[in-house]
Amino acid sequence: MKKNININIAGQLFRIDEDAFTILSRYLEHVSDRVKAEQGGEETIADIETRIAEIFGGGEDPPRLVSREMVDHMIDIMGAPEEFNAENATERGEAAVARRPLYDPDCFSARAGKALSLCGRAFSRVMMSLFRIASVCLGALFTVFGFILLFLSAAVLSFHDTSIVRSLIEPDVQNIPMLLSIVLGGDLAQSVLMLTAIVILVPLAALTYLGVKLIFRIGACSKVFKAIVFVVWIAALCALAVLLALRLSMYANHDQTVERVKLDAVPRTLWIAPLKKAAETGNDGKAAVGSFTFLFKSSAKQLFCTPELSIHGSDAPSGWISVEKTAYSKSLAQALKNARSIDFGWKVSRDTLYLDEYFSLPEGSPWNGSTLDIDLALPEGTLIRPASGADWTAWCFQVYDPAATRFRIKDGELEEITE
Repeated sequence: MKKNININIAGQLFRIDEDAFTILSRYLEHVSDRVKAEQGGEETIADIETRIAEIFGGGEDPPRLVSREMVDHMIDIMGAPEEFNAENATERGEAAVARRPLYDPDCFSARAGKALSLCGRAFSRVMMSLFRIASVCLGALFTVFGFILLFLSAAVLSFHDTSIVRSLIEPDVQNIPMLLSIVLGGDLAQSVLMLTAIVILVPLAALTYLGVKLIFRIGACSKVFKAIVFVVWIAALCALAVLLALRLSMYANHDQTVERVKLDAVPRTLWIAPLKKAAETGNDGKAAVGSFTFLFKSSAKQLFCTPELSIHGSDAPSGWISVEKTAYSKSLAQALKNARSIDFGWKVSRDTLYLDEYFSLPEGSPWNGSTLDIDLALPEGTLIRPASGADWTAWCFQVYDPAATRFRIKDGELEEITE
């Protein structure tokens, strides 16, 4: 019984009987002797072995059994070892037979490979061009967008009180530094403003730089510089968050006091007039958010703020007025104390309701979220008119029609009347 041997040809495993193995080994030795001395002989031998493995039908699992007949058939296809060297074949008087090429550049697979390669290179060039165009467009977008935001941020921080900048902000904000000083306290306002500038402007500057880099392909910044900028930005962000958290904890609790007085004899026409005018406070600083205004008297370190007036119908023949004072603090007890310290004057005299144009806080006291709401309820049909020198905006009173000169309670609602 013949013995089968496992062999490896061109990295592929085969089983071969002893007779076939002897012939194949001798054939490969002769081929190696003929070819190895030539330039590129090792590569040629590797190509020959690969071709032999293809003829044997390698790659099967379990390995294919190679018989002597298969080896003879392979030699018929590949040719005798002498045919691999034309000079030796001539010396022996044999017909010189050129070695058969293992790769045919004119075969279908070769032509298809070349075509696919050309298509791949063309596709790659097209995609690179499209990517370049997209990069330029994206860079231009980043540059313009980043520059606009950078400009607007710098304008808001530096020219906040100009009419152009104020027209871009909704609601209308006046004197941002003073607002920060009032809300956060004078000791923190400058620090918060500086940290806010860093937190906002650094990302916008980076966005602008990225856009310019995509357009002009400029070199990248130093990694050390990037790391320093990033660390500074993170530090500024953390510091800003800590400062705001510490300060805003002052607004954790709120309380209020309410003074409500019934108006038994409401006149047919009620006039509203100022009791104390804001111009008489002697203030030298002003800040506002929308219609809510802060006035500051630096000599006494005292704040004056705008009250808010609302008028509506009463569900009874009589009317009433309610003055609600609200304040904030870390504790409820302190919040109630702050609310009681709010000073506001008002009175009713015959057919006129007199209201201060402001409420004031004690000298040296911070704002602490203090507000004052005046709620006026009047019977059906009552007319409301401003007295001489009265300005509705002094009480944050909403007038939707600028031409309205008087108001009337109709169906429980306030109706605006024009002359």
